Amino acid sequence: LPTYEFLPVIGALIAGVLGLRTLLRRRDANEPGPPGEIPDAPAVPEIDAPAPRPTFPYLGFIGYWSVMSVVAFSFAGERMPWLTVHLTLPMILLSGWVFGRFIEGIDWSLFHKATTWIMLAAGAVGLLALAFAIGELLGPTPPFAGRELADLQVTSGFIIDLAVAIAAGVAVAWLSRGWSSLMALKSLGLIGATLLFFLTARAAFRAAYVNYDLATEFLVYAHSARGPKIALDTIHDLSVRTTGGLDIKVAYDNDTSYPFWWYLRNYPNATFYGAEPSGQLNDAPVILAGPENWSKVDSIVRGQYQVFTYNRLWWPMQDYFGLTWDRIWGALSSPGYRQALWQIWFNRDYTDYGKMTGEDFSLQNWNPSNKMRLYVRNDVAALIWSAGPSQVAIAPSQAADPYAKGMVTIDADQIVGQAGTDPGQFANPRAVAEAPDGSIYVADTMNSRIQHLAADGSVLKVWGTFADITKGPAPGGTFNQPWGIAVAPDGTVYVADTWNHRIQHFTADGTFLDMFGTFGQGENPTAFWGPRDVLVDPSGRIFVTDTGNKRVVVFSAAEQPLTQFGGNGTDLGQLDEPVGLAMAPDGTLYVADTWNQRIQAFQETSPNQFTAVSQWDVQAWFGQSLDNKPYLAASPDGAVCASDPEGFRVLCFNPDGTFKLGWGDYGTGSGQLNLPTGLAFDANCKVWVADAGNNRLMRFDPGLCAASPPS
Repeated sequence: LPTYEFLPVIGALIAGVLGLRTLLRRRDANEPGPPGEIPDAPAVPEIDAPAPRPTFPYLGFIGYWSVMSVVAFSFAGERMPWLTVHLTLPMILLSGWVFGRFIEGIDWSLFHKATTWIMLAAGAVGLLALAFAIGELLGPTPPFAGRELADLQVTSGFIIDLAVAIAAGVAVAWLSRGWSSLMALKSLGLIGATLLFFLTARAAFRAAYVNYDLATEFLVYAHSARGPKIALDTIHDLSVRTTGGLDIKVAYDNDTSYPFWWYLRNYPNATFYGAEPSGQLNDAPVILAGPENWSKVDSIVRGQYQVFTYNRLWWPMQDYFGLTWDRIWGALSSPGYRQALWQIWFNRDYTDYGKMTGEDFSLQNWNPSNKMRLYVRNDVAALIWSAGPSQVAIAPSQAADPYAKGMVTIDADQIVGQAGTDPGQFANPRAVAEAPDGSIYVADTMNSRIQHLAADGSVLKVWGTFADITKGPAPGGTFNQPWGIAVAPDGTVYVADTWNHRIQHFTADGTFLDMFGTFGQGENPTAFWGPRDVLVDPSGRIFVTDTGNKRVVVFSAAEQPLTQFGGNGTDLGQLDEPVGLAMAPDGTLYVADTWNQRIQAFQETSPNQFTAVSQWDVQAWFGQSLDNKPYLAASPDGAVCASDPEGFRVLCFNPDGTFKLGWGDYGTGSGQLNLPTGLAFDANCKVWVADAGNNRLMRFDPGLCAASPPS
């Protein structure tokens, strides 16, 4: 245990030793002597001598316990609101002793008089009125501050409360005439204790029966919100209506295993899919998922489910983190903050505090919290609101994958790399590009470097180190998560240095040549926001997907701006989170319009002017996570392949957008993928895939350039 946790224990031991010593002394004083010895005649006590009493220092012990609890938990590493339970426990015992002595000192014979009760009532009214007057005086709108209706109401309320308090004080003074001043003070203390009793009872009732599972109550910490209960009620309702019992199939993940591993214990068809969802999820009418798996589930269910988001766990508001004396004084000296803090303390109402801080403290958007989602398949979602027959048959899943019939099984004929930082090892590689000599360049993203590999996977060159331009110098050759790479006709290499918001240019062996781009919001062609991909066409022009600014920017081989196109929107030619680029042999430029879930085709209608000529929807890219960024590659015969990162597959289309074939599923096998991103065709029409989640490169032969695709 930490040292500070020993302090109360040491105090208890000291008090215990002192108490034991006292008891032993008392026993020795009353114990008879050895056998045969004639004891002395007991002394006759004087009549007025009090009987001996134990001298255990319980008052000192409880006082020590109270003080040291405050000291110890003030230095504790976890300063959480629920620790007030430990702070107040000894104080409750100490307060009991204080109130006991206080009550014993009251002359209760005075309470046989009616005037005493009238005086107590007047005192209670006076104290309440005085409290209201002080509250109005210290509130956000003090009295006598203006002539508006609201100001006048506060002023009149203050005058009335102050008048009532004065009148009650006069009544108390007149009714208690003849009393000693000590007895009058004790009577006022009794009134205050009675008011505190009712205040405590109110707080206890609200904590136990009103706010017992709400994050607004400081006595609870890291506990289940109401979301799991709402979700369980929905699941129960659906199950009874569709199966007549608890036989509905429910799939839950590693995030929602607490508390649903217990809640679903009586559901025989409840299945746990952990952090590895697969296409079998579509067989479950109900799915539960935590935030870490939302994008994965979204990619699998493809919009065929109704989605409900709830709070699963939540914690009390944590604005007390980083508390300083300046913050405390600033809050106490501000009438608005005083009012807001009072509402939190008295009513657990955070509305005023949210207005003062600009934060959202509604229960729906409460933070800190942990969310969960309930997915209900479309063919049964209506049952949530309907009150139809007790048993309604669930139709087969309507969440059919439009690409299922065209998916083929292909094993990689070459696999390169594994997780690590040594040459030939990778950390979430995002992009791959082939050089004219058949070697490949890899954007080793999380290692913030570039690796140049021979066609057989052996390492030729590694260059690059990490640097964050927002925190200091980031010279050429340093990277912050490069996501894109391209090889120019002359063999030089361009890299999208994504989070340094720039494009870097290197020789084939990694010698730095030049760079352009700074962080911006598209105010000029080189003001980038997270460029994800880069492409170089046969004439040497450089195409950059400026992802955050929702555009494609084109530069000459001399790195001079030529044009840009896109812009946020859903119309043909507009883009939302563009990422992957590919150019077909006929010069058509394809763009992965990620959040619009489509691929757009652009053609150069006049020199350096690109116009969108077609588009097709892609049943993928449902999530909006950082990992779900698709890349494109065009085959020599014009087919366009796209990665579906969180669908764990590659999808290939004809130039008109009709689906041709696809392959991949979740896993680590030779035909399986985990977050596939970058794609590149080699000279033999085989496809290199950056399998980011498995930290490797894989080469497949889908037969796209053959007479017929593989079966």
